[in-house]
Amino acid sequence: MAGQGFLILLDREDAKKLFAEKDPAGIRNFVEQLTQSKEYRKNQRVLELGTTWDGIHRCLTDGTLDPEGGEAPLNCAILGGKPLVKTDDYFASFVRPDMTPYVAEAVAEVRYDDFHKKYLGIDAGDYGRPLDEKDFEKLWVAFQQLHLFYESGAQDLSAVLFAAAR
Repeated sequence: MAGQGFLILLDREDAKKLFAEKDPAGIRNFVEQLTQSKEYRKNQRVLELGTTWDGIHRCLTDGTLDPEGGEAPLNCAILGGKPLVKTDDYFASFVRPDMTPYVAEAVAEVRYDDFHKKYLGIDAGDYGRPLDEKDFEKLWVAFQQLHLFYESGAQDLSAVLFAAAR
């Protein structure tokens, strides 16, 4: 499922609204509203990952798209956390505000050489595209943005929502 992915830093009120929504379609609609919110974008509370989330998750975990693959808290950076919606064409998960600093710390400890080594260990057939330096550099740049995003979320104890759609 290498569709377009987003990370969103949720304020307390929006986190409550998200948890009040029980219907997958309602959750998806709420997430779409947040990703298009002028306030959220202006305050840099939305990080568009495009399809890089797929490779980043694989590099932070066991090389697969298993939300439970790898070790916590690193596996929570993208797909881990509390699953909210999982369908054939949409996935959303949630990292609690109290966990955001732990994820931020784990992400901060990832080094270029280790990330590159994990990248080279990805099964290209499962990944769906060839492993090459151009793709890796694109992932590394997006990962650096993810790092700063989690740092920001950790500072104000925001919840982090990940969502991807095909």
